[in-house]
Amino acid sequence: MGIAGEGASDALPCAFAPRAFSGAQHPGKECSQLCRRGIYASPSHRCYDGGMAATETTSTHFDVIVLGCGPAGERAAIQAAKAGKRVAVIERSHVVGGARINWGTIPSKTLRESALFVDSLTRNKLHGIRCEIAGEITVADFMYRERVVVQRELELANDALDRYNVEVRRGHGRFTGPHAVAIDPLDGGTAAEITGDVVVIATGSSPNRPADVPFDASHVLDSDTVLQVPRLPRSLIVLGAGVVGIEYASIFAALGLKVTMVDTRDRLLPFLDREIVAVLKKLLQRRGIDIFHDDRHETIEVEPGNPPRVRCLTKRGLQLEAEALLYCVGRDGNTTDLGLATIGLVPNHYGLLAVNENFQTRHGHIYAVGDVIGYPALASTSMAQGRQAIRHAFALPGPLPSTELLPFAIYSIPEVSYIGDTEEAVRKAGVAFVAGRGSYEMNPRGQILGDTDGLLKMLFEADGGRLRGVHIVGHWASELIHIGQAWLRSQATAAQIAETLFNYPTLSDLYRHAANQAVAELRRLGR
Repeated sequence: MGIAGEGASDALPCAFAPRAFSGAQHPGKECSQLCRRGIYASPSHRCYDGGMAATETTSTHFDVIVLGCGPAGERAAIQAAKAGKRVAVIERSHVVGGARINWGTIPSKTLRESALFVDSLTRNKLHGIRCEIAGEITVADFMYRERVVVQRELELANDALDRYNVEVRRGHGRFTGPHAVAIDPLDGGTAAEITGDVVVIATGSSPNRPADVPFDASHVLDSDTVLQVPRLPRSLIVLGAGVVGIEYASIFAALGLKVTMVDTRDRLLPFLDREIVAVLKKLLQRRGIDIFHDDRHETIEVEPGNPPRVRCLTKRGLQLEAEALLYCVGRDGNTTDLGLATIGLVPNHYGLLAVNENFQTRHGHIYAVGDVIGYPALASTSMAQGRQAIRHAFALPGPLPSTELLPFAIYSIPEVSYIGDTEEAVRKAGVAFVAGRGSYEMNPRGQILGDTDGLLKMLFEADGGRLRGVHIVGHWASELIHIGQAWLRSQATAAQIAETLFNYPTLSDLYRHAANQAVAELRRLGR
């Protein structure tokens, strides 16, 4: 299989093939924020200056003003609108959805599925069946499905906002008072001011972009621009081995790129269970990914050529060279130019805002949710935070679920997911425990899938056998973890899980095997 480099077309086709519209003329006008990726509005989609719901009125006072329409802002706005509140959302992008839909969660996971498909064709060959891939695959080939999915998600987001009469105003919002927000038009026109009883800050975050890194969106990239690269490089340096770095490193390695990853920390993903990390690291290295720890860049230069080369000198003296470099060391909260000083709010060094358990800032009527408040900065928790903030603001009935016991997933190849305590955390707490493990290699579904390296690990208290944590690396880890989440919420024991029957053959049956192992260990200890 060849990966297209030189000669790959920069022009990306529309997400909708002509046949989708029975040969009709190209639908809608370009959504200007996404025109580089060929995304257009469908005939049924009402565009507001290129991809945003057109619901603006002349109103100047609202029950709720939401700054930002990513996952947290969108869910906060809809939760308030469902309760009969008048809601205005201010979005500075040409489209709603934030990083979740447009350049983060959904696009990267869609590309991952394409990479998995290519990987299955090239690695998991079936006896007697030959599958061939075209000699060259362009970036457009991989991103076509991503454009289709993103467009559909945009339609769903706009339809939801329209359905609940959420007013969407395009521009940059900034506080002019505790209850007042000015909207600066992006075209430089006259600012308008609106007021609100409750204000929700949901402006998200952006990749950290140090001044000494020569970002150019072609050869030196960040996580916002990597999916817009005009051509697939043949080699890639990834600076940063956090969640984003590991996801992209494994995806591009599965697509056949030579990947080198530099971790600023002395060990990979220190918040994960170390046994799970050991499996992940082994599989990343098996894909040819070189991993260097406790290092960072000293200089980065782009050398002219056909194609150009990126040279990176690290603090420890490594001299790395590749066709592209992806910088993903941290993210900063989007709090610049929000007028926060006007209302006495001061973000920290990373641009993040401090909130209490109800997501209130120092002003009781001003809430902050999502990436702008930092950890865990997941789409799932951001949505929950947006809903919870509105429920608290208006004393609405409904669940107020804790986001402390939450599932966490890394969409690398292979996937990693966990919930609850790690073995290191249990040891530190001084709790006696036993561990049970379910090996994909011993599971028939794992063998069918060709995943014989995966592992499911559960931790149980030695006294009583109550479940404390679930950790998975392997196929469908991000889906399997929710079974563990249900067990944790119900405070299940090893014996109860061991007695549960699952469909056969399934990866879910790994829970039973792991629990049986733990039960046997508890018996050996006389518990």
